[in-house]
Amino acid sequence: MPARLVVLYGIGGLSDVGRHAILAALEQPTVEHITVITEYPELLDEENWECNCQGGHTNPSKDHASKINVVKIDSWQNQQDNLSQHFQGCTGVVSCLGHRQPGVKYPQLIERGLVAAAGSQQVIQAMKEAEVKRVVAMSSMGMGENIHWAGKLMKIFFWTNTRKAYKDLQEMEKLYHASDLDYLLIRPTGLGEEVVPVGEYFTQDKKGVDVVGLELAKMDCARYMVEEALHPTRSHTGIVVGSRPASKANEK
Repeated sequence: MPARLVVLYGIGGLSDVGRHAILAALEQPTVEHITVITEYPELLDEENWECNCQGGHTNPSKDHASKINVVKIDSWQNQQDNLSQHFQGCTGVVSCLGHRQPGVKYPQLIERGLVAAAGSQQVIQAMKEAEVKRVVAMSSMGMGENIHWAGKLMKIFFWTNTRKAYKDLQEMEKLYHASDLDYLLIRPTGLGEEVVPVGEYFTQDKKGVDVVGLELAKMDCARYMVEEALHPTRSHTGIVVGSRPASKANEK
């Protein structure tokens, strides 16, 4: 059955997965249209998406103009008029508005403000108005129950270095918990710029069981998010996603 996706991305780190989600959606044969909503459409013109995808990138909205519609907004801090029009007839939403490392590298996130909560509040309302239920939203390790050991380290980092980012993601998660949407919160390990995509991802549901690795590429995380947006397997929860666990190292 033909599907339509809405993809939202911001800038840097976690939000880079949103850029890759556009490419992951294009890999899906059932996806007939992708609406991209962002403050930073110019980032699609960059060759380097702060990743190690082989060959770099070209702007997918130009390469697939008939299939992708890019909607620019000025700021998620401001109320967007008629936002729900962009969600009409949508199968699912992939939202990557959060950030966990604002500062020197991304000064605009300090100047303009973090938008995970402010943007998600508007997205949730728009989805309700458009009667769209499924959303897969990017969060972070260190949020919720820390079933992965790296989540404990990330929470320390949040509390000591980026309290505003932690609060922003925390408020975002609360908004989804309070909504009546069919949501899934993604808490990835890895996402380093040097990690090469390998076309696989793994999830961890329990503490100490099938502990996922830290070498998850942004593109592979994006593939998982798109797959869950189209074919939900988990709802109303958060999930740790990462690279192949050591316990499965010998499996093909």
